[in-house]
Amino acid sequence: MSEIKHLAHQTEDGYFVQLIPDVQFARFANGQSLKMNILRPVSDLPLPLIVWVVGGAWVDIDPYKHIPALSKLARQGYVIACVEYRTVNKAPFPAQLEDIKTAIRFLRAHALDYHIDPEHIGIWGHSAGAHLSALVGVTGEQAEWDQQGQWQGHSSSVKAVVDFAGPIDIQADFQSEYELPVISLLMGGPLRHKIDTADQSNPIHHLASHIPAHVPPFLIMHGDQDQVVPARQSQFLYDALAAISAEVTLYILEGVGHSSTTFMTRNDVLEIVSEFFARHLKGS
Repeated sequence: MSEIKHLAHQTEDGYFVQLIPDVQFARFANGQSLKMNILRPVSDLPLPLIVWVVGGAWVDIDPYKHIPALSKLARQGYVIACVEYRTVNKAPFPAQLEDIKTAIRFLRAHALDYHIDPEHIGIWGHSAGAHLSALVGVTGEQAEWDQQGQWQGHSSSVKAVVDFAGPIDIQADFQSEYELPVISLLMGGPLRHKIDTADQSNPIHHLASHIPAHVPPFLIMHGDQDQVVPARQSQFLYDALAAISAEVTLYILEGVGHSSTTFMTRNDVLEIVSEFFARHLKGS
């Protein structure tokens, strides 16, 4: 049966999103550079920015990972930047934190180029990326972190943090024969000799110097079957944020392990994330 049908006129349901790949934001004396992939909704108005920090145990990062899932959120009116950082086999901590902060400063410096609202920036990561996202959140008002890397003169602070299964306290867990080599790379040496570095890598350590009003809202999610990063790691961060009366919500996902695929393919999880960013980056 042949048939011609008509659909009534209506406005678009979301933004058309462009992928701007391989945008360089940092370059080092040894020739190494760092890039980001930017999902930019087509808009004449500045839009909130979400910085996505991929996981991979600080050694294996793919800034293209999850772009299809992230594009769905971009269609709702967010610029999303998927950023690289130096892996621990290239440079120990705090290089990774410095790199993410450099990326945020770059994006603020180029806000007009990418139609970004520089006053409304959030950050979101999984696993190692969540660890770095949490650190960005709690060090936003600590100016010394913006004295490292390029694009100085701009802030690396954020308005909201989403943490998917991030490690928080390196000294509390991650001491198995399998985990110690990566932790040693992260710390720049055996953990027992790098206690000060381990403290600096713990987001809770930085809360002591914060005025609670300057800590952005946190949304934390963790699977109760996670065999890579124990769920108690997220409980540590939740308890510390709650103790200073910061805004924080922790979701324990029943029957869920560590894989980012589980988080990024669940509509209920992504709806919670969307509502969180809408509330804190759009005021809606």
